[in-house]
Amino acid sequence: MKVLIVFLVCIFCYAFDGFSMHHRSIKISIDTPTIIKKIQSDFSTINKYLRFYKKKFKNAPDMSAEGGEVTGYYDKSGLKKIYAVFYGETGRAEADYYLNKNELFFVFRKEIFYDKPMYLKDSKIKNTVETRYYLHGNKVIKSIAQPKTSTILSDKEIVDALNQILEILNAK
Repeated sequence: MKVLIVFLVCIFCYAFDGFSMHHRSIKISIDTPTIIKKIQSDFSTINKYLRFYKKKFKNAPDMSAEGGEVTGYYDKSGLKKIYAVFYGETGRAEADYYLNKNELFFVFRKEIFYDKPMYLKDSKIKNTVETRYYLHGNKVIKSIAQPKTSTILSDKEIVDALNQILEILNAK
């Protein structure tokens, strides 16, 4: 009888542990410093050869109060970089999206705010915010904001913004 009880307890523990293993989230660790170095290298390479890429330019009049522009840079393997600028009455937002094999790996955003409408002669820059996003598998692995109190976008917000810009760039 004792052997049967020990056997049932062992089976119960084994079954419980096996069941729980299937429901635990397994976090896969990545070598972030190595990935960031690769991102920086790819970023530099794209910018180094930017003048050799084919350019595609689109106006984006409906994306902001004062309109905007989107430029895509392509090589034989596909889209490498997107530069987008959108104008508002008292500022502008610029964004560079870097891609390898159609996967986003780096985003640089710069928002410039003026003290009055920028079309006035004596308008001056009041504030500038710069944000860098390092991505791996469409997930932000590192973000840097200057000033540090700036808002950081989520993975979803970054991908959604990219998709809107791709729609503009791919529109006929």
